[in-house]
Amino acid sequence: MFTRITLAATAALLLVGGTAMAQDSIKARKDGFQDTKKAMAEIKGLLESDKVAPVGAVAQRVSAFANHLPTLFPAGSDKGDTKAKGEIWADFGDFSAKAKNFEDAAKALETTAASGDKAATAKQFAALGGACKACHDRYRAD
Repeated sequence: MFTRITLAATAALLLVGGTAMAQDSIKARKDGFQDTKKAMAEIKGLLESDKVAPVGAVAQRVSAFANHLPTLFPAGSDKGDTKAKGEIWADFGDFSAKAKNFEDAAKALETTAASGDKAATAKQFAALGGACKACHDRYRAD
């Protein structure tokens, strides 16, 4: 009898703990996406004002977030206040590949900005936007 109660209590704690972890992941990714949205606007503003060099530091924030993006989608974090589609977990390999493309595009923007070439930096910024959109088109509910 004691063993069944202990097992039931342990299972309940794991369920509650798992739900809390999933909600923490949702909050962390929402915060990261908000920061990325702000960073993209900041980069756009810098390019519009012909300030190319600072773009690299902002792009670095984006690449740092993109680097750990797949870890923010653990099993069970598809429930709650999220726009993440179930396809993320159904095809996690493709989702992770798209996150890697996003990270690579942000790192390339860092490098391109360091060159001081505004046209090349603007082109790479567009590529970063495309990498972002590729994931949203498939994996984000509107």
